[in-house]
Amino acid sequence: MKKFFSVFVFALLAFTACDDDDDKSVPVNQVVKSYIETKYPGAAIRHAEYDERGLLEVEFNHDSYVKDAFFNSSNEWVYTEWDIAINSLPNEVSSAVTASYPDHRIEDADYIESPSGNYYEVELEKGGVDSWIYVTPTGSIVTGGIEGGSGYLNNAIRNFIEVKYPGATIRGAELDNAGLLEVEFVHNSLVKDAYFNSSNEWVYTEWDVLVSNLPAAVTDAVAAEYPGYNIDDADYVETADSYYYKLDIEKGNYERWLYVTAEGDILE
Repeated sequence: MKKFFSVFVFALLAFTACDDDDDKSVPVNQVVKSYIETKYPGAAIRHAEYDERGLLEVEFNHDSYVKDAFFNSSNEWVYTEWDIAINSLPNEVSSAVTASYPDHRIEDADYIESPSGNYYEVELEKGGVDSWIYVTPTGSIVTGGIEGGSGYLNNAIRNFIEVKYPGATIRGAELDNAGLLEVEFVHNSLVKDAYFNSSNEWVYTEWDVLVSNLPAAVTDAVAAEYPGYNIDDADYVETADSYYYKLDIEKGNYERWLYVTAEGDILE
């Protein structure tokens, strides 16, 4: 699986450099605002923008923390996260990490609230290599550790994959930092990742695509709309109602994610 538990990311998020012209701030609608005010009394919203997954990320102050809440296109809360000082980790959490990974150092920690449960996301470091694990407040490592596990994979999800992707061979499953179950499998000689929510509902599937294999309509659209940019990486994404390419494009020190249909329509 592609670098599980990286803060998509997330690492997966859109901008490495920006200026005022690149500001992606968006207004917060009343549904989302009311949810935050109810769930986090006294919260002061600071900023909102869409992340590379299409989730609305709302940054706000609450209880002396800067928190980020994420919402889907239906204004439904997906999860909230905020930084935690390492020395503030509960003893149960730090002790569990030390016992399971004695040769690793705790590099960073976040607290995550989601509809499926709350947990700490702990970044570990060993020999210059970073890894992430999830630990419940009581000290249970819910991801199965650095190597991950497939304990979350139930029959409903297995059946969905077998029907939608005939002949698929499932390799493993882990929870990502958004609380989605990421299932890696091999299908038609490709390694694919399917994501499911806490109700076992399929959200999307994606897999790597060689830049050289992108349709001409896609590369032509990028060249026309973003002259001087190179396509650094490409994924194919399919959802229940759409199919598109997710492209990492770059120009100098600036890079961003771009979503383009096979016909060359740029989705923004």
